[in-house]
Amino acid sequence: MLTSPSRSVARRLLRGPWRGSKGFFRNQRGATAIEFGIVAVPFLVLVTTTIETALVLWTNQVLDDAVKQAARTLLTGESVAIYSTPSNPLPHGAKTSTEAFRREVCAQAPALVDCEKLRVDVRGYATPTQARTDLATRNPLNGRTLNTSGFSYNQPGRGETVVVRAALRYSLYLTGWVDSLTGWTVSLANIDGDERALFSVATFRTEP
Repeated sequence: MLTSPSRSVARRLLRGPWRGSKGFFRNQRGATAIEFGIVAVPFLVLVTTTIETALVLWTNQVLDDAVKQAARTLLTGESVAIYSTPSNPLPHGAKTSTEAFRREVCAQAPALVDCEKLRVDVRGYATPTQARTDLATRNPLNGRTLNTSGFSYNQPGRGETVVVRAALRYSLYLTGWVDSLTGWTVSLANIDGDERALFSVATFRTEP
């Protein structure tokens, strides 16, 4: 038979762990930090991906506008005197017509377009069908490789269908590190080197 003090000690020993566990589950201190830790990484991934996507779309739009502005001289025929007359010096201090036209596109978009990573191609065709057939064999993007070695400036003639193409290697800064840190595939890169190939195409018929 336990004496009264002994029974009191036994009750405390039996009830102590249960009291501690209930207190542990009721304790809310640190819950906010734990919840933030759970949602922080997905939230940062969402923010960085959204910002990078917006920058890519903006840069592509700026490139489109720059190509259209630079191609106006091709439409009116002024390009003959600017890029294809040997006696006239090429603009922007360029040594070739391809280089001169590339720099003209860059001049229309100085803020977002890295001129060193921009390549341009200008070709004239007798008919739209001929243009479609030829360009189908000249896709610069093959898998994750961007090959613009065939890009050049070819002065179009009067009444020809002209296709102006620009390819830009756009460096990605925000989503690349997310892939390396988390193992998630959120990068917008479609070519090697954590870069994205951006394209702009302008098609029109020159004046007769």
